[in-house]
Amino acid sequence: MSGHHHPPDPRSYNGTLSHKAVRNRMYRNNSLSTSEAVSLFDVGAGQEQGGRPFQEDRFVVALPDHFPSKVEDKVAFFAIYDGHGSGLVSEHVSQTLHHLVGERQEFERGDWAVAIKAALEEEDSILLDRFKRESAEPALSGSTVAVCCINLTVGELIVSNLGDSHVILAERDPKTEHPYHIRRLTETHKPEVPREKARIEAAGGTTTIRGGTPRLGALNMSRALGDLQYKNPVNTFDPVPDPAASTSSRSESRGNFLSNDPYTSRRTLHSDRRYLLLMVSDGVSDRVDDASLVQHVMKLSMRGKRASEIATEITTNSAGHQHSDNASCIVAMLDGQGS
Repeated sequence: MSGHHHPPDPRSYNGTLSHKAVRNRMYRNNSLSTSEAVSLFDVGAGQEQGGRPFQEDRFVVALPDHFPSKVEDKVAFFAIYDGHGSGLVSEHVSQTLHHLVGERQEFERGDWAVAIKAALEEEDSILLDRFKRESAEPALSGSTVAVCCINLTVGELIVSNLGDSHVILAERDPKTEHPYHIRRLTETHKPEVPREKARIEAAGGTTTIRGGTPRLGALNMSRALGDLQYKNPVNTFDPVPDPAASTSSRSESRGNFLSNDPYTSRRTLHSDRRYLLLMVSDGVSDRVDDASLVQHVMKLSMRGKRASEIATEITTNSAGHQHSDNASCIVAMLDGQGS
C-alpha cells in the first residue's frame, strides 16, 4: 500500500478515514426543499478490509453544499474506487476526481457525461506526470471507478464506471418501502468480454488465462485508472527492441490496452417516486447478487437502521468470509418531492 497519506478533504467523506470514523459518517436531510425535484434523505458509507493485507478501496461522499462546482443546482457526488497493486491510485483519485469533474466547463454547461470522461483522462495525465517525475508506482498500481453525479434540483442521475465496481438503482414503494425496478447502471469491464478483447487486440495487446482467470497482463479487468504500463505511451517503452517485429506491431503504434473510457448511463429521477441507490466494490458484488442485496438493504431500512449502519453491516458481512476482498458500500435514500 502507498505510504502517501493526505488529510481528509473537509468538503467530502472519503475512505482514508478510520473505520470508526467511517461508520459514524452519515447525513440525513429532514427538511424537504420545494426547490428540489428529489431530496437526499439519508446517505452513509461502510468499509472493511476483509482478508486482504491492506485496505486499497476508497470512497467519496460529497454533499451538495460541499461539491466543488459553480453550478447553481444542488449536486451530490458519490464514488467508489477499488485500488489494486497498491492504494496509491485509489487514494489519489479519491482526493482529486470530484474536483476535476466539478471544475470543468463541460460540467457547468450541463454536459456531465463529457465532463466525467474528460476528468478521467485528466487524472491519468496527472498520474503519468507523477510517473515521469517521481516513481514507477502509477504504472504498477490502478483503480476501478464508479461515480454518481445527482442533480437533486432537476432530478437527474449520471453514472460512469471503469472496471467492476457497481451502481444499483431501485425504486421504493411509497407505502410499503418494498423495492422494485432493480437495475444495475454500470457495466463490467473484463478481458474476456468479446468487444473488450477485440479492443485490446486492436490496440496491440493480448489477453491470457492465468489461474483460470482471463487477464490483461496481471489484471482481471480491461478498464481502470492508473496501471500505466498497459497504456500509451508507457506501453511503447520496449526495453529490448525486437528486430523481427513487423511494422504493424511496432511499439509506437500501440494504443491503450487498458482503457480509461467509461461506460456512462443517465436516469431521470421522478419527483413522485422514491429511490434506493447502492454503490459497491466487487468485494460486495461478488458475494451477493443485486436483487438480494437490495432486498436486504430495504429489510434493514424498514427495521429503522440508518444508511451508515446498513452500509457497515453490508461490508462487515462481505468481509467476514475466508479469503474475502476489501469491501466498500454507499447507501443513499432519495425521495421525490411529491412522493
